[in-house]
Amino acid sequence: MHAPAPRYELSAPCAAQAARGVYDTLLVVDGRPVSALRHLERLRVSARALYGLTLEPGLEERLEVAAAGCALGRLRIELVPHTPAPPAIAIVLGAIQRAIVLPGEEVDLATVRVAGGAGAHKLLDRSWFEQIEALAGVGVRPMLVTSAGTLLETTRANVFLLRDGVLATPPADGSILAGTVRTSVLEHAARLDIEAHELPLTLAQLDEADIVLLSGSVRLLERARVRSGRRSADAFERLAGALAADALR
Repeated sequence: MHAPAPRYELSAPCAAQAARGVYDTLLVVDGRPVSALRHLERLRVSARALYGLTLEPGLEERLEVAAAGCALGRLRIELVPHTPAPPAIAIVLGAIQRAIVLPGEEVDLATVRVAGGAGAHKLLDRSWFEQIEALAGVGVRPMLVTSAGTLLETTRANVFLLRDGVLATPPADGSILAGTVRTSVLEHAARLDIEAHELPLTLAQLDEADIVLLSGSVRLLERARVRSGRRSADAFERLAGALAADALR
């Protein structure tokens, strides 16, 4: 399957969308919020950068209490700014099926050209992403591409390309939301001696990839396309195994 030319073209998201607040989503396994400290740090950075606010103490303990007793779930933290008072924090937990984590099925991609990326903060207002998802269609993952042809991310995941066993992902330069699992993938790649690079990627490189990977906090690592390439298949299996061992232990 060749990477199609972008099917649609949209403007950049409106800066006013940040006003509603930010959120984060964690995987819960056996009552444990996975990578809780990393998720909370990202939330702290967004609260400070967007609203000049500081998170209340004891939020990690609140997450642990909310996750207690849940075998496998998705935990969502919502931060709504109230100045000068502390921000309102809501925590919602829902159970999920094990098949959602590290799913085996390949997913379909549709490239969508955008005037600019969504940025480094996970905004509660997802109207821009929802517009893109509606255009792409049910069951299709929209891959955001700049007007210059540079890959960004999907509406719900970071992207990695594997070719000849070498991993590459767009840089965390402020145009994408650098997810916690993206960080974990790069860390595991270093431990497993898998060559990895953070650098601008193009539609041509998307087309040439052996495997296209999508990383997220709940689904961990999905394959959006698989072609020939034993070295890339081996690298994927090792990365997926390391992520599963780390999150599902």
